[in-house]
Amino acid sequence: MHRRKFLTASAIAVPTALAAPSIARAQAKHDWKLVTSLPKNLPGPGVSAQRWADRITKMSGGELSVTVYGGGELVPPFGTQEAVENGTAQAYHGSGSWFAGRDISHAFFFSAPFGLLFDEMHAWMYYGGGQELLDEFTNPRGLQIFIAGGSGVQTFGWFKKPINSLDDLQGLNFRATGFGASVLNKIGMNAVTTPPGEIFPALQSGALDGAEWVGPSFDQAFGLQKIMSHMYTPSFGDVYGGIEFGINLDAWNALSEDLQTIVVTATEAEANRSSADALNMNLDGLAALREVEGLTIGTLPEDVWDALRRASHEAMDEVAGTNDFVAKLMENYYSYVKRASEYKQLYDFALYEQRASYVG
Repeated sequence: MHRRKFLTASAIAVPTALAAPSIARAQAKHDWKLVTSLPKNLPGPGVSAQRWADRITKMSGGELSVTVYGGGELVPPFGTQEAVENGTAQAYHGSGSWFAGRDISHAFFFSAPFGLLFDEMHAWMYYGGGQELLDEFTNPRGLQIFIAGGSGVQTFGWFKKPINSLDDLQGLNFRATGFGASVLNKIGMNAVTTPPGEIFPALQSGALDGAEWVGPSFDQAFGLQKIMSHMYTPSFGDVYGGIEFGINLDAWNALSEDLQTIVVTATEAEANRSSADALNMNLDGLAALREVEGLTIGTLPEDVWDALRRASHEAMDEVAGTNDFVAKLMENYYSYVKRASEYKQLYDFALYEQRASYVG
């Protein structure tokens, strides 16, 4: 009898004990809104945002559920960072260069002139002090930000007329963001910050004379090859072409350590996956653009490059004098650029030429 009583009590107690963690999980469930600056499920960055949200939701067993809202669905396309700061949403996905007007420090992580390529950028962020510097100026604003991958070197821009010299760029209304916009203004262009979804209609109407977006595949998704006849590469400013996930700091701190680990793991995986996706898409995209009738693909004239280097030095000198933090950030960043350049001159760049000869 005593044994039967013990077994009966145990049979009742075991399910109760097993149920406790489920109750705790239900009580700790987090529902996040992720706002983006781009159309939902846009090839490349739009797909990346959804993939990140889906991975976190699945990896956490729904304990942290992330719902994606495309550009303009919940907040204005360029209002995503402020929406996360004020708690309207818990996370955003977008390029730091779009938020550089709020704090110029942001641009170093995504679009600094003649800056880090995406593999170099990841090395700097994870091991060269980049993440710590990003935290230093964004945590006090209530944000926890992680890089989410880069497109690689982007296209300089699309134009309706050929660019044969620096004179051909004078006075053109040109869509640009971040440091690139200030540099282009210095060489005589009129840089206009236009939300992604408005680029095509602005070019079509004539409000813009030219525009940069991303690269071959992404630009085709926007239909730029349908209305523009000249494409010039490469970009001097969008070298990493980065995008980020920004999280409301209170929402981040409310997560358990396990959930924070899931978010970081998903983000690092997405930084790698989205970068690989961008490169693969652009390989296909360039091949397709070469077949577009009437489209000229070229590189910039040397006098334009000379002007861009001079203007970039001027812009960086001005930025360095903004405050002590920006000066520290700039020194750290370009020191890493120098180290990476010296290394790649000896290894990568020397190989590129020989590899091109090998594959014909």
